[in-house]
Amino acid sequence: MTAVLLGLALGAATAQAPPSPLDVGPAIGEAIPRFEARDQSGRLRTFDDLKGPNGLMLVFVRSADW
Repeated sequence: MTAVLLGLALGAATAQAPPSPLDVGPAIGEAIPRFEARDQSGRLRTFDDLKGPNGLMLVFVRSADW
């Protein structure tokens, strides 16, 4: 009986595992969707506004005090 319950618990845990960070978002080489966001000065920016000749590394960070 204990083995059956343990098996059910393990099966439930693996069925609800969150997706891997590698499984979400655009694939490598795939274009990102167009978006607009406000910068720290309140100006509306797009990816096309910010990218340079070599592309852009864009990092989203959320502060703990928001």
